[in-house]
Amino acid sequence: MEYLDILDENGNKTGEKKPRRDVHSKGYWHKGIHIWIINSKKELLVQRRSANKDVYPNKLYISVAGHPVSGEDEIEGIKREFKEEIGIELNKNKLEYLFTFAQKVVENDGKFLDNQFYDVYLVEMDLDIKKLKLQEDEVSEVMNIYYKDFENMIENKNKDIVNHPEEWKRLFKILHEKYD
Repeated sequence: MEYLDILDENGNKTGEKKPRRDVHSKGYWHKGIHIWIINSKKELLVQRRSANKDVYPNKLYISVAGHPVSGEDEIEGIKREFKEEIGIELNKNKLEYLFTFAQKVVENDGKFLDNQFYDVYLVEMDLDIKKLKLQEDEVSEVMNIYYKDFENMIENKNKDIVNHPEEWKRLFKILHEKYD
């Protein structure tokens, strides 16, 4: 069973830990990690969530995402999620921290309460997506999408994409500054 550290409404650890299912059924604040991979063609690696996910099944999502488990250092959590979701050993020196944002989400008719502080990172790397080893119960496919095309999909309110409006605004501002 996966335990997550509980945070207060300011993002500070409370010292409590709870099972992941309780965290999401009761709406405890916790930490999430989002890592965007961008290649030399300025394409974002985007994953499609597995059809069997309890929330956002079959939706397009961040390159690699998850939670650091209780007691786990955030960088260790990122490296673990990379290995689990796409089968890659990540060199932590490639990670660029971008920003943190908070989001409250209610899904599945109020059965899934997701109150998270997300730390968002960027990794510049070229990957052969055909050679990635995807965690099938998490990720059904990955694709590379030119970042401006993905931004247009979001602006056009594509229903296939998990909605993180604060993240999108800040992420694309940074990507335009770096790559335009």
